[in-house]
Amino acid sequence: MLKARLLDYLLACAARLPLPALRRSGAVLGWVLWACRGRMAQVSIENIRLCYPEFDTAQQRALARTSLIETGKTIGETVFAWKAPVDTCQSAIIKVDNEHIVERAMQRGKGIIFVMPHLGNWEMLNHYLGAEYGLTHMSLPHSNPHLNQLINRYRDRTGTRFVGVDNAGVRAQLQVLRAGGSIGTMPDQEPDVHTGSFSKFFGVSALTTNLVKRFVEKTDCEAILTHCTRFGAGFRVVFAPMGALNESIEDAVRTDPGIYLWSYKRFRSRPEGEAERYRFTQSRPRRVAESICLHLFCNASRLLDRGSAGLLASVVAGIMNRGRVDYVRVAEKNIAACLPDLPSAARSDLAQQATTELVRICLETGRTWQSSDDGFCPSVQGVEHLSGGATMVLTPPLGNREMVMRHLGCHFNTMEYYHPNSSTALDAMIRRQRTRMGIALVEHTRPGQQALVQQLNRGDVITLCPDQQPKLRGGEFVPFFGVPALTSLAMASILSESRPALVFGVAIHDGSSYQLHFHPCRYDPCAAPGHILAGINSQLADIIQRHQSQYRWADKRFNIRPRGMAKIYH
Repeated sequence: MLKARLLDYLLACAARLPLPALRRSGAVLGWVLWACRGRMAQVSIENIRLCYPEFDTAQQRALARTSLIETGKTIGETVFAWKAPVDTCQSAIIKVDNEHIVERAMQRGKGIIFVMPHLGNWEMLNHYLGAEYGLTHMSLPHSNPHLNQLINRYRDRTGTRFVGVDNAGVRAQLQVLRAGGSIGTMPDQEPDVHTGSFSKFFGVSALTTNLVKRFVEKTDCEAILTHCTRFGAGFRVVFAPMGALNESIEDAVRTDPGIYLWSYKRFRSRPEGEAERYRFTQSRPRRVAESICLHLFCNASRLLDRGSAGLLASVVAGIMNRGRVDYVRVAEKNIAACLPDLPSAARSDLAQQATTELVRICLETGRTWQSSDDGFCPSVQGVEHLSGGATMVLTPPLGNREMVMRHLGCHFNTMEYYHPNSSTALDAMIRRQRTRMGIALVEHTRPGQQALVQQLNRGDVITLCPDQQPKLRGGEFVPFFGVPALTSLAMASILSESRPALVFGVAIHDGSSYQLHFHPCRYDPCAAPGHILAGINSQLADIIQRHQSQYRWADKRFNIRPRGMAKIYH
């Protein structure tokens, strides 16, 4: 509520400025965004690098800078669109190009889809289309309900009716089209994870909505591309006929690429086996600061004996529980989903115990990483399961995973299927430690999988985390504690191709020390991928049941849900 009131007050103050002043203020904001080299600048540079490979580096950066300045102007103009009197907004649209295309489509009586890419000012476009054509437009709600209510109040002034992006919203838009009305869509955003298909946008595979095509097929409506650009002291609305969706948007963007919203992560979802996009190196000051803090933490934690680490972990976990931090809330939701028979009080106790173990493991990382090879002599059970040649070791976040990795690196030629950490400093530290352990790293890509298969074909060891949630198109939903969990298909693919021995590796805290356990895992290499993965999840759940408090319940294991199922983490 406070955020919404503050935003409303700030916009009311800003709205006292005339439109030219708002544009100039927005341009200054755009310059600041560029100078800070934050996420918006980095994403813009990356997108332009992908879409305009023919440009040299200077040209790409110049376009990114222009785009951010123009985005800043759009932000300033949005204040005008949301707060200025409606008739003032309408009179600011001083030119309309190719409106005969719309008039001809209206005469057909089959309805119109206005395809509205993030080109120019789409908030002003809502004013024109709402007033002239009674637009019904889909809108993704803000996560803050008070801010969402405020934004909807601003937009309701435009004459455009907004509906949700859910099934009810789709049905509402279909009804409008069948009645011969008009709807709007912004199709250069990624659709829901369960929908869409990959098609080329500026020559790059981009997950693209199929909704426009479905609407046209169901209603025989007409799709028209439209955008609103700055024109003198006001705005110009432009209409254009539609061909293939992404090609039509690309053609429109190429007419004036500087006013396109390049700061959106358009290529975030990738086809299976492709490397992730938008993994940026953090700024040097932040990287240096985080690196110093991490080194101080590791060196300090190395000085703690296990008793002191346990005591400190209890204190920190108690503070985290009282503060209801995200780790605790996620752990409680996972425990409720996976262990529904536990009484409520027992779930809370388990979440607190698991938080304590998580903190303890973090505090012991320095000792695990930096102790001498002679000093690293944990008790090991089941090592005979690793002595038969090619082996896949599944290392879930149960107990001290780093101890398992240290043991594998010391005793076997090991390769890890590694997902980079979002912190540049922490990622660099992990990579250094893996090198020190003698473990080679490959990333979650198709070449990475091929490298793992080659490693197994040489009779060596590979390791990966079996319950790390993959991207939707790299996994399959299989039960984990009876809950549908997106599980990596890479495991099943590698097992079917190489047929190695399969074991779980966990380091369980037992009093004052840890004991490493290597449990054999049964699987049928000839079975369907889903059957292989279900067997792995089932056997992993059995192991976790024996050591419930040492599992890292704080991970958002069920973040991606099967289509139609309610989200777990709100």
